Amino acid sequence: MRLLISGSKLNSNTIASFIIRNFDNTIEFELLRFPDKYSQLLSNRFFKIVSRLAPQLLIWKMNKDFVNQVREFKPAVVLVFKGMEISKRSLMKIKTMGVKLANYNFDHPFIHFSRGTGNRFVTEAIPYYDLHISYSSLIAKQLLERYQVQTAVIPFGFHITEEQFANVILEDVPEINEVCFVGNPDSIRIAALQKLINEKIKINVYGFGWESYLKPSDWLTIHKHRRQGTFWEDQLEFWKVIRQYRIQLNFFRPHNEGSHNLRTFEVPSVGGILLTPDSMEQRSFFENERELFFYSDETGMIRQCKRLLAMEGKEINKIRNSARKKSIEQDYSYKRRTADLVALLKNLLIK
Repeated sequence: MRLLISGSKLNSNTIASFIIRNFDNTIEFELLRFPDKYSQLLSNRFFKIVSRLAPQLLIWKMNKDFVNQVREFKPAVVLVFKGMEISKRSLMKIKTMGVKLANYNFDHPFIHFSRGTGNRFVTEAIPYYDLHISYSSLIAKQLLERYQVQTAVIPFGFHITEEQFANVILEDVPEINEVCFVGNPDSIRIAALQKLINEKIKINVYGFGWESYLKPSDWLTIHKHRRQGTFWEDQLEFWKVIRQYRIQLNFFRPHNEGSHNLRTFEVPSVGGILLTPDSMEQRSFFENERELFFYSDETGMIRQCKRLLAMEGKEINKIRNSARKKSIEQDYSYKRRTADLVALLKNLLIK
């Protein structure tokens, strides 16, 4: 199968990269060129202003490059992740070439929480794809009901390798009996962390921009990024941090409600202790209070934090081992997710 797929040569730490690295020799693929070009343009202040005031100009240029690459590569399927830079006009042109179009959205296709989670181009393009893949069964159902389009579900997964896990264990970094959150600030996260600080629960945050919203104190440590342009010194540091703290706190944005997100699988896969909003999807993946812990509101979040911080180390280690074991036994890896994705795309070609 010839596949033209969203991806980046500038950033290897993306879901697209986790998928692409697991392709087998039945897939002949090429990365879409225009997303990296678009990202490079937006690093320039002038083009940022152009994108805000007249996004159609940049979209027109990117879409022209997109259609030309399809003509050159002649794929059987084009797989687009989200598609914030793609207009419906380019998709219509590509469909006339007999190419199948699939969209895999890691956010919500028509409810956009922030500027980076979607735009009108994503929503307008929905009817033109032959297949919509979502991480969430709830979102897939909403797509089907509102647009009557073909949908499928592939959940998020984990990308830690066996070698990386072995290295994390080998380093045997002492546990820090405190709460940790890895991610950038938004209104939901800021408000929740402030509640924990008010309860005098020690919090560690790893992410860009926290200094603009919260003040470091005896109860809050804001960790600095390690290298220019990326937060971590290397990928192994991310996994060590995820595992080292007693609690890894998770928050849902509106489109994750009732479903799950990246941390749902990343934290258990390295034997971290995940405290996450309750949802039916997560309960289908992991067992509550055996492999992870749930909370339903901020009061429950505070109560669970205090409970976990007071647990004996022996009990915590048992939970860590159970979380890792379930992740491996049920194969929540991106290798498995990639196999499921390829099967969907191959099936699309015979319909």
